[in-house]
Amino acid sequence: MNALQGILWGLVVVSALVQIAQVQGHRDLLQEWQTADKQRYLLLQEHTRLVLEKSTLMANGRVDQLARKQLNMKDPEQVQVLSE
Repeated sequence: MNALQGILWGLVVVSALVQIAQVQGHRDLLQEWQTADKQRYLLLQEHTRLVLEKSTLMANGRVDQLARKQLNMKDPEQVQVLSE
């Protein structure tokens, strides 16, 4: 009976060690997922900011203003439309 009890205790200890390894693996995966999710959130914020900045920079009024100031462009004085 002692040999059977020893085997059973050994199986209990092995089972407990396997359970501990499983829980630790789960915790590691959860931490990795949380880190990736945080990075995804930060990238989404950066993307939103860049889209807003792009739309601001490409606004027609701003482009017109920069063309007039930096390139000294102006509206034509005489407009001539050619038609067939």
